[in-house]
Amino acid sequence: MEEEIEKTEVVETAVRAAEEAAEALGEKTLEELAAENRRLQEENERLKNRSIKERMYDKINVSVRTIDIFIGCMCVLFVAVVVMGMLK
Repeated sequence: MEEEIEKTEVVETAVRAAEEAAEALGEKTLEELAAENRRLQEENERLKNRSIKERMYDKINVSVRTIDIFIGCMCVLFVAVVVMGMLK
């Protein structure tokens, strides 16, 4: 009978410790989630304020130098087509 009482006390102690740990974890998790939410809102605002060029560079997965070269070539090609069209 005493063994059963000791086992019950041990189980009750373990349950109380688990509940306290869950409460502490829950509070910490809420604080971490709030901090993460603030960080994501700031990043979202920063991304909204970027120029069209910067947003385009983020979406295309090549280097900035390569995109600049491509844009320059397209501008030269456009000027060449306009000049050739004016000659005819």
